[in-house]
Amino acid sequence: MAVYIVFFALFFCSAMLEVGGLKKSQAKWLLGGLTVILILFVGLRFHTGADWFIYHQIFDASLSSQNNNPHNTEYGYLLLNKLFKYVFDNYYVMQFAVTMFVGISTYRLYKRYSEYPIVSLSLFVWMLFYTILMAQVRQSIALAIIIFATPYIFDRKPLRFLIAIIAASFFHISAVVAIPLYFLYKNYGKTVPVILMLSAQIFYFFPEITEIIVRAIAPYLPGRLSGLAEIYMESYFIKQQEFGTGLFYFGQMIFSVFVFLFIKPKDKKTAFFLNTLVIFVIIRGFAIGLNILERLEAYYLVYAIIAYTYLFDVRIKRLRNLYLATACVFLLFFAAPFVRGVVNSDIVPLTNRPANYAIVPYYNVLWHPPEAKQRKDWVQR
Repeated sequence: MAVYIVFFALFFCSAMLEVGGLKKSQAKWLLGGLTVILILFVGLRFHTGADWFIYHQIFDASLSSQNNNPHNTEYGYLLLNKLFKYVFDNYYVMQFAVTMFVGISTYRLYKRYSEYPIVSLSLFVWMLFYTILMAQVRQSIALAIIIFATPYIFDRKPLRFLIAIIAASFFHISAVVAIPLYFLYKNYGKTVPVILMLSAQIFYFFPEITEIIVRAIAPYLPGRLSGLAEIYMESYFIKQQEFGTGLFYFGQMIFSVFVFLFIKPKDKKTAFFLNTLVIFVIIRGFAIGLNILERLEAYYLVYAIIAYTYLFDVRIKRLRNLYLATACVFLLFFAAPFVRGVVNSDIVPLTNRPANYAIVPYYNVLWHPPEAKQRKDWVQR
């Protein structure tokens, strides 16, 4: 548990320093340092997080003369496994390389486009820690490819962006849902986006609507995407999300709508990041009824995070003395999913294990106690 406290404190304190007026030159070096720490922490994990059991099976079978694709994974990821299996014969070398690829992509994104890159990176870590960073290796590669292709959106190069989407889909087919990113580089006003954001919240009260919609369109989706949709619809992942009081969910949604309404775009780039916030909120609403749809959020959330940071440029004269206190509350609010995941020991029905079983304690591939090898992934019984 202590390692997570230190990890959280590093990002939280760094974000507060940046909000408090850290010099740009200092922020640049601190951002780089935090990125290195993130890469080491995530890239060197051992039996920590999720999906590693399946990824080991894919890696070990990648050069097999019989069934070298036991999980019918995308060919780009399969070829990557073949390469690292042939050259290094060590899954953790590939895991570290993938994490470095993802880390560098987010570093470049926030360094180039965010006025508060450290805050942005911190939000990325806290909000996507248990998915993109600690579990979904294939999708993390797809996301990183799309992030690297961001300039094609702003430079209006549709063919190159489409090629990037196709390349990303060879690692995770869900990358095709990122195509609308190209069309968000425009100011669509406030009325229609806000109506769509608010309308999406109906799924909180009637989550079964999502299942009905997905079952209706699944047969008409492109090849593999259609097959995956049908598989997930008959799996554990069809379950609806559990929210308890729903306080964090509604707080985040209300805050997102507030940001979109309150911030006036100064150019098309600002409008782009605000528009990604709209799409994120809509997808989040759909995901209430079908948990697996959460996977689609990352392609928009990684950009919407920048929209959240626009609030730090708003200085209300009467509240100037409360600025840092307000910033602290803001950061703690968005860190809630990360903190809750670490301390949550409630039993998960799927595994009959504590919710934090997969991450506490944290194990490192370079050094870990013997019991680390006894930890089971979520698919193991």
